[in-house]
Amino acid sequence: MKFDNVLAEVNGFGKFQKGMMVLMVIPRITLPFHFLLNNFIAVIPSHHCNISPLDDSALFRNLSLEDRLVVSIPVQEDGTPSSCEMFTEPQYHLLHNSSNITYLPTVFCQNGWVYDYTTFKSTLATEVSFIFVFFAFSKY
Repeated sequence: MKFDNVLAEVNGFGKFQKGMMVLMVIPRITLPFHFLLNNFIAVIPSHHCNISPLDDSALFRNLSLEDRLVVSIPVQEDGTPSSCEMFTEPQYHLLHNSSNITYLPTVFCQNGWVYDYTTFKSTLATEVSFIFVFFAFSKY
């Protein structure tokens, strides 16, 4: 049986069919917004390791934020702080001579990350990492 025959059997394209078409078009109009939403909520802002646990001496507290990053986080090839590694202990000699970098012991971020919130206040990446760190340490 063809669709035309079925439509003729129910007295043609009437109010019900038109109502169903309208109800199906409305969700399809909003669908592109759902596809684009991921571009905004899943962005990973620039970040670096949380270095607050290294704040154990008066010298570290007196440094500016830039100097704290220099002594606690290795620099990548492009000059930005590494987003996944930190030094095991502050490397104060890098403040005076940053060109003489030999092998310095590094570890994966131990205490989470600090994100740059200038562009986005909250993203999926910042919230998921917070939830992961919260549940990972709440079990112990």
